Amino acid sequence: MKQKPISYQNIINNCMRKYINLIEAVEKGCPVATADIDINLKNRQNAIDNYHYGPANPDMPANYWKDSAKPWGVSEAIAKSMTCSVCAAFDVSDTMYDCIVAGIQGDQKTVDGQASINIADIGYCNFLHFKCAGSRSCTAWVSGGPIDNKDRTG
Repeated sequence: MKQKPISYQNIINNCMRKYINLIEAVEKGCPVATADIDINLKNRQNAIDNYHYGPANPDMPANYWKDSAKPWGVSEAIAKSMTCSVCAAFDVSDTMYDCIVAGIQGDQKTVDGQASINIADIGYCNFLHFKCAGSRSCTAWVSGGPIDNKDRTG
């Protein structure tokens, strides 16, 4: 099978589109990780590697909650209650949702970014700077959340 030639114009166009999307996100006051999947995944990997972010599949957590309870010195039941959805760094304000939806959609306006947010209970972690699922947890967890519209100052 003959290999298709590389289209440098397509590569340049894709890079420019990505750059424009990042500039637009920043101009709207959105965190870069909401608009750039590569940055988001890099920051999420940092959360996995250094802050015990997980479980990978909340429906099949294996020993995640047992392991999470140890550093806190709490029961597994208490560890299970310390999810991102109730963390004070978990931003679920309308402003942040708008940023996340725009980032998920990109130039694909037929994509329903809000559906992804709803299904995965996505918010934004202000501590570790990535789109975060509410059913997960990490060692950076702090009580008092989530952040919603009444908590936002801007």
